[in-house]
Amino acid sequence: MKRGNTDPRKREKRGAALGLALFAVLQAVCAAAFWALTLIPDCPRWLVILFWVLAVFCLVLLAPALWALRKRFQELDGGCAGNFDKEESVMMLSNIEYVPGKEIEVLGLVKGTVVQSKNFGKDFMAGMKTLVGGEITGYTEMLIEARQIATKRMVDEAEALGADAVINVRFGSASVMQGAAEVIAYGTAVRYK
Repeated sequence: MKRGNTDPRKREKRGAALGLALFAVLQAVCAAAFWALTLIPDCPRWLVILFWVLAVFCLVLLAPALWALRKRFQELDGGCAGNFDKEESVMMLSNIEYVPGKEIEVLGLVKGTVVQSKNFGKDFMAGMKTLVGGEITGYTEMLIEARQIATKRMVDEAEALGADAVINVRFGSASVMQGAAEVIAYGTAVRYK
């Protein structure tokens, strides 16, 4: 089977697991280095204690990383990105200010937002890609997924108002931190008269 034919969710899970594995190796190397520093002869006691604390801290950081991996797997197995296509097919979305041939009642502004990031492995590879140039597909995929999640959340908010459509739909994005972007989808929820 060709690599490009795999399920995107499985590919994303593999990438997240690989990112965690790379992080775990980095943390293990750091812990081993700090432990090795404790073996220096005639090292002051306070410095030995500091090195032990740092070694343990490196290993303790794996717990929140494992928790984040578990949450990511839950997202991919049916969380926010799971049913996007179904939601969008029911709700009409338009970037014009009216619905052709329909009289409408405005219900209000609706929005959906998400802050999305890539895993450590993809982020590292994106950094390497900047050396030679070209499209950074990992970030392209991240923004596509973030747009889908933001749109789904906007549609959910519109459905809660009893809307038939969302008009004047717009998207915005901003960099929140290196490797993470916020995407917002917003528009006007309307009901047909």
